[in-house]
Amino acid sequence: MRAGLLSDPEVIRQLNRRFVCTTVLIDDARKAAAAGDPLAKRFADEWKYPLQMMFLKPDGTLVFKLNSFKDFPGVHPDVAAPPEKQRVERATDREHIEGFLKRIAESFPE
Repeated sequence: MRAGLLSDPEVIRQLNRRFVCTTVLIDDARKAAAAGDPLAKRFADEWKYPLQMMFLKPDGTLVFKLNSFKDFPGVHPDVAAPPEKQRVERATDREHIEGFLKRIAESFPE
């Protein structure tokens, strides 16, 4: 997603303007969850291979999540993927970007 969707200037602008963004490695989330961290447990429970984006309200309520393989069909040429995923017909970056921005606008109206 970094090579396509997350490198688009409008996506970057919207994420920076509307959200507090962070990256959590699944192994770190699992360790913190095992130590009793409830937010880390939420991340670990909701995570799906290979990359899961989760959008939460300030109170921690999950609004929606997006998976890099499920919700963004096809794989950017610069990204490694399991062989079965490389054969999926790839949507254009523009389709991914427009769909992503629409989902944000619908789920988090200004």
